[in-house]
Amino acid sequence: MSTEDPRTESTAPRNEAAPQAIAAASRLGWPMVVRGILGVAFGIVTVFWPRDSSNPLQLSLPTDVVDHLAIGYLILFALALVFQAVRSPLNVRTAIFGQAVIAIPAIVFLFLADQPAELRAALSIWALLHGALEFWAYRQLRSQPMASDFLIASGVHVLLGIILVFGDGMEALSILGFTGAATLIAGVIFIIGGYSRLSKGRQLAKLGALPEQIDSPAEAADPTDAAPSGAADAADDANPSDAADTSNPADAAGEADRTTEAADSADSGDPDDPDSDTPVKKEP
Repeated sequence: MSTEDPRTESTAPRNEAAPQAIAAASRLGWPMVVRGILGVAFGIVTVFWPRDSSNPLQLSLPTDVVDHLAIGYLILFALALVFQAVRSPLNVRTAIFGQAVIAIPAIVFLFLADQPAELRAALSIWALLHGALEFWAYRQLRSQPMASDFLIASGVHVLLGIILVFGDGMEALSILGFTGAATLIAGVIFIIGGYSRLSKGRQLAKLGALPEQIDSPAEAADPTDAAPSGAADAADDANPSDAADTSNPADAAGEADRTTEAADSADSGDPDDPDSDTPVKKEP
């Protein structure tokens, strides 16, 4: 055995994502960017809310102010989710629409919240449900590249829900701060993920490999159903002799009759038949 031979086999290079998957992921680019910008804006406002110890008014916020800020965010967030659901594949639209639907009872509960405990309950339930549906969306989209963005967002919202559930004694400003931090982290993730999807989609478009139809791969996978008549014409053209034999049934029947008559006349023993080979016997 030669010492120059490699001792280990080289591993095959990792296959890149298919253009179909990248094209489907790029459709989620702009909805993710919109969601990310909304989350970052809400997070910056809430996390970096001025807190000056010399001014006691900045150390606490009334519950109704936090309610209005959270309600405004959830309304815009639900609209962004509807935009994302419209551009999402069919297998994930239920999860995305569900995230928009659960924002409605959260908004109603926030309108009715008068105490920090009620505010904490409304936001914690919303965060847990949203995280669960985000995880469902991740499971439906895990075949696409960069699907881990949804998994990270799911974990962030679930963690927010757990913190709020066990955060006894939290004031309205603390609840707002934790909620803003979660939306800020998820927003940054979605901005980066959305931009990456758009960038890969533009690269495919420049190469001319971007599929035009990405929502109905079943139709593209079965081209024989698109033109059945063409397949039938090709089958007919493959057997021209059969078509010629059966094109005029009257001629075929007439030819068969003539053949039968010739055979009968050949077998007959009529001496008067000029075509017969039987010798004629003369009477004395």
